[in-house]
Amino acid sequence: MEHKPLARTVLSRWRHARLIGLGDRANPVSFTPGLCLTDNDPEAGVEIAPFTIEHDSSSLPATLSMNARGPWAYPFGEGDVPTYEGVEGHTLPPSLQEADSGQGQSTGPLLPVSWQRLVHDPTLLDAELSPEIVVIQDAVQLAGHPGRLVQTIRLLRERFPAALMWAPGLGGPDNCAILSWFGLDLFDLRRSQQAMAQGVLLSRDGPRHADESCNESVDMGAQLIEWQASLSATRSAIRTGTLRELVEKQSLNSPRLVEHLRRHDALMSQSAPLSMHVEKEQRFRCHSPVSRQDPIVQDWIRRMESEYMPSEIHRETLVLLPCSARKPYSSSQSHRFFRSAIRDRSVHQVMVTSPLGLVPRELEEQWPAAHYDVPVTGQWDDDELATIRRLVRGLVERVGYKTVINHSGIEFDIDTIDTRPEGVGASSKAACDVLRDAVESVSGKSMSEKQYLLHAFASLSRWQFGSDDWLEGLRVGGKPPRWMLMSGKQHVAQWHPEVGRFSFTKSILPRLRETGTLREIEIGGDAPWKGDIFAPMVISAPSDLKIGEEVLVIRNGDLIGSARCKAAGWEWNGGIGRLAKSQHRL
Repeated sequence: MEHKPLARTVLSRWRHARLIGLGDRANPVSFTPGLCLTDNDPEAGVEIAPFTIEHDSSSLPATLSMNARGPWAYPFGEGDVPTYEGVEGHTLPPSLQEADSGQGQSTGPLLPVSWQRLVHDPTLLDAELSPEIVVIQDAVQLAGHPGRLVQTIRLLRERFPAALMWAPGLGGPDNCAILSWFGLDLFDLRRSQQAMAQGVLLSRDGPRHADESCNESVDMGAQLIEWQASLSATRSAIRTGTLRELVEKQSLNSPRLVEHLRRHDALMSQSAPLSMHVEKEQRFRCHSPVSRQDPIVQDWIRRMESEYMPSEIHRETLVLLPCSARKPYSSSQSHRFFRSAIRDRSVHQVMVTSPLGLVPRELEEQWPAAHYDVPVTGQWDDDELATIRRLVRGLVERVGYKTVINHSGIEFDIDTIDTRPEGVGASSKAACDVLRDAVESVSGKSMSEKQYLLHAFASLSRWQFGSDDWLEGLRVGGKPPRWMLMSGKQHVAQWHPEVGRFSFTKSILPRLRETGTLREIEIGGDAPWKGDIFAPMVISAPSDLKIGEEVLVIRNGDLIGSARCKAAGWEWNGGIGRLAKSQHRL
């Protein structure tokens, strides 16, 4: 029987986690993250359980079949129910990775994968291989080998971006958020069945005994209630971009989850973050020390430590300022006081903060500097102080400031002019008067606001694109806060502070290509380009594109427009849904 492809629509993305609607895009009836049910499982609503599964080991090698629970193949009639079958093969323990089982798993829409298959089977490298569901058969065993689980999930997630991914026997209400964060889409009730058999409730906070005083049950009805609550919380967190918070809470359910999260953070920190710009409402809540290991934080610290260089006008005098609870800092009352005390625009203002370490004034509207929330106690722990001091020392040595004015209240092992009288708040009149006197004692040449802004935009451009060549010959015009960049009398770009990005006009796209400012994607086809960018259109694209990044669209070597990424680079090779939203067409 001909296989009918499953219709899938990405409703929300957050890092490697996705909320996917199954079936008719206009009216999906089931979603992932979701459950796969066996004949021994109780009935669950199709909205949380998209598939049924059947394992047949009556003959070897064993087979696995998965059936959709609705007509989710085009044209969505009664007979359009996708079904999948695969041969599981012989799976050896991951510790025997040098051995080949001799019986490979099947290849097709349902793709069983084990550690041995990843090591030995070259068919997984076939560019034509495009499964709809990937099953990590030995996920439970991989979880016992340091680092292998997160390594395997990431490898498969990025190798097969369009596929749904399931790790049998691994998921539960206590870890589905963190496994979704890693990249899994489907789960099963095996652990819940085991918990019921042992008289235990597998809750959102981990396994526990039922509370008799509340007449609590451990039957599968109670187990399913926990699953539904956990899946709902996970889906909501993906939709609102708050999954990391839920993941950090959930990781505390077991030492093994803490280990997996740390290893996943370390793995993801080896490459660029998956997002460049986010919506202005997006928050990055750093409520625990675990948040400091988030790859977005580690990337900021790494770049600040090794790449960041201010404009030449800002290399004479450095002023270290405390951060503020309100973001961006300039909108806070304390920083309005600081800025009134620092009249010299050639003074380089840098905020000391946790978890990012340092945030230069011109970068304060960038993600995540403009979006993070952190508990403010007035106290720094040793790790925070060590990071800040290391970054300050490195910045001073790299830039070569002649004067460092310290208004942060933190002691440093470099020569500074301290402007915080003991026992006085940083934004008090007494402290700001001392700050003003210190700045005036080293004041340089006067500078207009628009001159300053051009230097600030150059620094922003280097941070975002690695180059500021496109700004040569331009001037700043317009009115705050959305300043314009002008070429003569022509408006070529505009600054959008609420999202920390440049908005380019059609006229400057050729210059952006000539200067190599924006990266390029190539699309195929002969018909006029209409609509947005989807995977079947893409011939080539950088593998590390970021959500929010603007790219130039090329066809047959010619520049035909620009688009803004809605998906990270790992989804561009065969992913599903809209990859980029068109901006301009030439």
